[in-house]
Amino acid sequence: MNTERTWTISELNESLDIYEQELRDKGLRRSSINTYVQHPERFIRWLADDYTPQGPQTGQREAGARPRSKYDPLYDHLANSPETVVSLSFSEIERILGFALPASARRYQAWWANEREGTHSHARSWLDASYESQAVDLNAQSLRFVAC
Repeated sequence: MNTERTWTISELNESLDIYEQELRDKGLRRSSINTYVQHPERFIRWLADDYTPQGPQTGQREAGARPRSKYDPLYDHLANSPETVVSLSFSEIERILGFALPASARRYQAWWANEREGTHSHARSWLDASYESQAVDLNAQSLRFVAC
């Protein structure tokens, strides 16, 4: 008799939400919760064929060229905008990108941080266009990018 449990993607996401709430209830710091939740979230996206791991980009680029990213459409939108303040809803950003933002973008202010280091290719898309994210409102699902 096979007693192995099987899970749907929806069940995995629901369980991850419960796990995240338990971490909050235990008083873990936001950065720890982000670490504990974002990695399994990425794995679940991979299981659902909604994520492909990216290794180091080793293609030949001209000197000073910015690395390619799936967030390039947002870079292009901002880089070509004449506005110094660009207000966008998360849905508008998804239309610009052509794909859904990860769940962590809707859950965590930290996803919108203006950080170039590490694996923050999404942040580099607006920073390289000379904008910074500001006034992130997770409830309204909107923010503004301000030229810097």
